[in-house]
Amino acid sequence: MEWTIKLEARTGWGEVHTHEIAVVTRRPVGLTADEVGMSLGEAKGLLAEIQRCIVSSQIDEQVMCARVCADCMGLREIRDHRTRTIQTLFGTVVVDAPRLKLCVCVDTKGFKDISISPLSELLPDRCTPELRRTQSELGARHSFREAARLLATFLPCSPQNQSSVRNRLHRTSEELEVADCRSKAKPVSASGAGEIVVFIDGAHIRAVPGHQSRHLDVTVGKVEARGRPPRRFGLAPKGAERPLSNVRAALVEQGWQPGRPVTVISDGEPALPNLVQTAINEPVIHILDWFHISMRIRHIEQSMAGLYAMKPANTAPLDYFAWSIDRLRHVLWNGYHEEAWQSLWDLQNVAGGIPQLNGVRFERPVQGFLRLCAELRGYIRNNEDAIVCYHQRYHDKRPVSTSRAEGCVDEIANARMAKKQRMRWSPRGAHHVAQVRAATLDGRLMPLGVQLAA
Repeated sequence: MEWTIKLEARTGWGEVHTHEIAVVTRRPVGLTADEVGMSLGEAKGLLAEIQRCIVSSQIDEQVMCARVCADCMGLREIRDHRTRTIQTLFGTVVVDAPRLKLCVCVDTKGFKDISISPLSELLPDRCTPELRRTQSELGARHSFREAARLLATFLPCSPQNQSSVRNRLHRTSEELEVADCRSKAKPVSASGAGEIVVFIDGAHIRAVPGHQSRHLDVTVGKVEARGRPPRRFGLAPKGAERPLSNVRAALVEQGWQPGRPVTVISDGEPALPNLVQTAINEPVIHILDWFHISMRIRHIEQSMAGLYAMKPANTAPLDYFAWSIDRLRHVLWNGYHEEAWQSLWDLQNVAGGIPQLNGVRFERPVQGFLRLCAELRGYIRNNEDAIVCYHQRYHDKRPVSTSRAEGCVDEIANARMAKKQRMRWSPRGAHHVAQVRAATLDGRLMPLGVQLAA
């Protein structure tokens, strides 16, 4: 059997051109399973040939239209003929790219040797935006070398290398930063003027040799508002030229405008809410993550269980501990931080007498118990302004923990740059990857038409 694939092109002025793209043949007798349908190599060759015909026709028509002067409708002269190589997602195409002389009606102010290149104005970096976006997205999801391999395996684009993927990802990140700087607050209707919540957390990744420390910080977060899809953001503060614009753009997209309240939920690191506050230049409502409080109480409970496992002769102090820790969780859940702080102080006073009642073998476990109580007391004292009535927020179906931010840490930082990844990062490189990966997960790298269709 034989199939002939032809492409018919109809120009803007009615001319029709037919191009024979490929001929696919299969033997009628002795057909094997591998010969059923088109192979990957045949499909890649077919796509490359279709792309070559389409791009060449488009460029020819673009040059012809560019020759017409918009002022006098005269025809510009061709200065010289040259070719340009254009990289696309479906193949590399060599096209004619002539330079045009300026029309005689244009005042060149004495400069006669001036020409224009329509192709350079259309594709200044000789690469289609779709290819650059695809390279950036794959580079944000996989290692640069793996992204290049995937592109070369499944698409007929020109042979890729990790440097091209990395450089184009950096270019995409810089364009995202420029777009973030241009974002402006828009008026919000009364129905959408609810609480804006910023879930923010940090991750540590390995730094390149020569950096001032072995690790560098990556800040990630998610902004949520009623009636809008969430917006993620990621940045490396030491590598970002404009770190505040990234956070502010995420808030603006969620409908923030000056005067609208913003709630920040974090694990108690003071730099995280300060970043959001500086970005909007207004006070924010800071809430301490309930999960981190609960886990610290859980560590105290486990330490107490270890004391029980040692089978003390006098269990009265431990029975008091069990009652006090239950009460501690309750008072913190309802926002009574002063009472919780006092309860921890009482626990420490009682625990000091356990070795005297049960022997010196209890000294080390009791020291560990006292250390955990002291750490929780300091944690509460340092964040007492951020401890709220979690019961009321939970009853109102409002968030009380940074679980969404923890998910962003895994999606943006850990999966690409930390867990099981051998690569080391410069601050600027980590910032670019975090920013593009957040945009990839949100679907912001798609063209506008694709976003609207989705």
